Amino acid sequence: MPGGPKEIRKQLDRNKLSLGLFGVNCSGGLAVTTVPERWDASWENNQKLARMADDAGLDFILPLGRWKGYGGVTDHNGSNFETLTWATGILASTSDIMAFGTVHVSLFNPVVAAKQMATADLVGQGRFGLNIVCGWNHDEFDMLGIDLATHDDRYDQGQEWIDIVTRAWTSAEPFDYDGRFYQVHKTAINPKPYGGGQPLVVCAGNSERGRDFAARNADMMFTNLRIDLDEVPGNTSALKELAAGYNRDIGVFSNVAVTCRPTKKEAEEYFQYYAVENADWDAAENMIVGRGIVKPGMTDEMHQAAQIRAAAGNGALPIVGDPDDVVAMMKRLSEGGISALAIGFTNYLEHFPYFRDEVLPRLVHEGLRTE
Repeated sequence: MPGGPKEIRKQLDRNKLSLGLFGVNCSGGLAVTTVPERWDASWENNQKLARMADDAGLDFILPLGRWKGYGGVTDHNGSNFETLTWATGILASTSDIMAFGTVHVSLFNPVVAAKQMATADLVGQGRFGLNIVCGWNHDEFDMLGIDLATHDDRYDQGQEWIDIVTRAWTSAEPFDYDGRFYQVHKTAINPKPYGGGQPLVVCAGNSERGRDFAARNADMMFTNLRIDLDEVPGNTSALKELAAGYNRDIGVFSNVAVTCRPTKKEAEEYFQYYAVENADWDAAENMIVGRGIVKPGMTDEMHQAAQIRAAAGNGALPIVGDPDDVVAMMKRLSEGGISALAIGFTNYLEHFPYFRDEVLPRLVHEGLRTE
């Protein structure tokens, strides 16, 4: 069976718009809500959902790298699976879908991580992907007793980390590495990733330094989608140009929170129900404060909008409407240069089947996905 980077990259090239599920490894998923049907991230539910998504032809499942919840009455995301072991289990339970591991650089020795990820990739026969995170959540690092480096140092450390991981995956001979953050000697891992290739790498970067790191190292770069969608084509073009400076061709992906119902009115009513009337406001506030979204001079209206967006889907762009509305928005994002969307639902097992049955065929009709 063929393997290596080309085979893995084709996994996210087979559709003009790749689609996956996001955040299913954490309690609540993306929706910061108190509704009784909110996501129960048990292993049984994760495995059942992964198989359902695999059968439906989705391209990937992307976990949140979470170690501590956001508090509030639900302690949103407080129950969570570590993502490398989670991904290995998902890959063993499925046949075609990719599963990513979300790795915080400072928490994983690069040689150990390279070995763990090679194992997952072999279990999945080339379907493992790496989502690399250089760190931001002070509460989590405090819980683990690890100092969070300064902003620029995080990316310097991340570069050393990915350099070592990549060499461990590809070097036929033992190697030494003498860096500022890591020093390793006579390093070798075997077996290598599936087919002698390397797992696909995705990375988010919102700051100038973060975007440069992603452009240099990632195959897919994450970007936040703002409410003003007219900005999307310019943002994606800028990211691709940045990667071209490193002689690299990258894809751009983002995340969305989908509320899809037979009518737009029903969808809007459900959004109001879960994201406004029954939001876990304390958890949503902790989320936006921890991410540095709350800033001096922020108006009450801006603050409330940030809280609602956090409650609706962990900050993801809300897509609310009937199947045609959802398809129209996804088509617009694709035309703006977005090549993959990671999707959240309030309850994945309850809400994904309607999306599968009504939205996916329409996306095929629009030429965004294959049968």
